Amino acid sequence: MRPLLVVGGRELAARLRDGTALLIALIAPIVLATMFGFALGGDDDPPLRATIGIVDHDGGEFPASVRREALNAEELRGVLTFKSYVDDTAARAAIDSGEAGAAIVFPAGFSASVGAGDGGEVTVLESADTPLAGVIARSMVDRISALVDARTLAVRASLRAGVPPEDVKLFVEENGAAGPSLELASDPVSGGAVDLAVYYGSGMAVMFAFFVVGLSARGLLTERQLGTLARMRAAPIPAWTAVAGKGAVGFLLALVSMCATWLSSELIFGASWGPPLGVLALILAHVFAATMIVMLVASGARTDAQADGYTLGVAFVFAFLGGSLVPVYNLPDFLQTVSLATPNGWVSAGLTELAAGGGLADVALPVAVVAGIGVVAGVLAVLRFRKGMLA
Repeated sequence: MRPLLVVGGRELAARLRDGTALLIALIAPIVLATMFGFALGGDDDPPLRATIGIVDHDGGEFPASVRREALNAEELRGVLTFKSYVDDTAARAAIDSGEAGAAIVFPAGFSASVGAGDGGEVTVLESADTPLAGVIARSMVDRISALVDARTLAVRASLRAGVPPEDVKLFVEENGAAGPSLELASDPVSGGAVDLAVYYGSGMAVMFAFFVVGLSARGLLTERQLGTLARMRAAPIPAWTAVAGKGAVGFLLALVSMCATWLSSELIFGASWGPPLGVLALILAHVFAATMIVMLVASGARTDAQADGYTLGVAFVFAFLGGSLVPVYNLPDFLQTVSLATPNGWVSAGLTELAAGGGLADVALPVAVVAGIGVVAGVLAVLRFRKGMLA
């Protein structure tokens, strides 16, 4: 244990002396997270808002009831505003000018068609410049589609059962064919559950954890090039001491970095990441996974410069796929699935649960998956080091 503490203490002193720990672990992530927070709204604006246009060619009860239900939905309260437009052209012009983010078009005869059991379709007009509005509009259309399907099936079943046509509407409503409730996609930003200051603040913290651990991994390769590692292996200490010592320092610095970014985000913007125990569990799991992944990367590098390149590549790929840089809902569907193969994606999912009012138990799965990724990477790293650096 004493040799491990000596190696770790030496590595920590080196990082503090050359200033890299202060810059990469504290200054850079906090400054970037703060800049993103101010650029995307700061602490005075609501986290997210969307304006949805309504083009009602139908004039029936269905469009009005959908609008009423959406405005009463708890998850959309304070987020959603509706504006009416006379036709598709006006709605598209409003979207192009930024007046509306998306629009839902109800065709003529829609309510009557649904009431008669013939179904119906609505159209969504959206823009890539306003993804939140598009997500909400598509979610509403999914809800409408489910409701239409339920009503259509109920009307047809009622008619076949002998219910008089003039009594079908009342019969269906009394026997509940309302379909599922309106819900947004379970994305960290799409439903407005996570403040943008929190979203990008946590994203920077998650991404920089890889860079912080990378400093220690780079130091390991540097010492091998300088011959220091060979002299340490000649000493009467376990062969794994150097790797474990540097990895432990990387873990500690990354943990400090993420906690500092978390606290600065809450202090500057007053935006909570969620219950502290749940957030801390996610942070610990991610720092562990990042440490093991970076050490695995280092085990395959031959020079310190190569280790830097590998670490940068892994950090940015995971950040992109996991939603640390680009909201997951902006990615193609297959990449949204791929995001769950990254610790970043699971941390974002965990923060969503916490922002929605969840606690430690609600992030058990994300924490377990992220920690599991760390265990797998750690085992592979040990095997690689035993064949290479520690052989």
